[in-house]
Amino acid sequence: MLPAKCKLLKCPYCGNEKEVLSIASGNTFGGKRWSDTKVFYPMLPTISHIQKCPSCGKYYFTADVEFRQGDNYSSDKGELSYEELKEAALQFEGNISNDNRRTLLFYLMWAYNDKYNREGMDIVESSDEERSYIEAVIKELMEGYELRDLFIAELYRERGMFEEALDILETCSYTEDYLIEIIEKMKVYAKNKSRIAFLR
Repeated sequence: MLPAKCKLLKCPYCGNEKEVLSIASGNTFGGKRWSDTKVFYPMLPTISHIQKCPSCGKYYFTADVEFRQGDNYSSDKGELSYEELKEAALQFEGNISNDNRRTLLFYLMWAYNDKYNREGMDIVESSDEERSYIEAVIKELMEGYELRDLFIAELYRERGMFEEALDILETCSYTEDYLIEIIEKMKVYAKNKSRIAFLR
């Protein structure tokens, strides 16, 4: 990985700038991928699409703000916790584009799984309230996808709807070896009534 001078993101609310990571080049060596579509590439880091202004505490989408190159280097990706993303969801309620809403839903799901439900991470038990919250997030995220899509099977599984997930998985007709492997692994987790976002 080759770092570059930082990006300076301009907060659309207070106008203050935030230094975040920028890289000139990287690679996918040593990467991890999970069944919920989250990826982690240690040599190809990216900043969060949703940032929190350190000055005013407001949240914004990086695609919507002005930025310029800074003079310093930064390793700050602006990653948000699950709790911060829930705060962002409240801030954006009723005032968000469809594309940004979908981005937010993905980030909420990934952050929930990071805390409560991701293979290979230290996780804690979630409350019924949190499970209900994320199930509603996932239900909304499912809108717009083909009902027989492999990703839909994963979302059903993470909602605890294991029979629905297995029904889709039994009818999947992918021929790529890596997809067949994912399907078989997902079947095992669904049959064991596991919601865990597994490494693939």
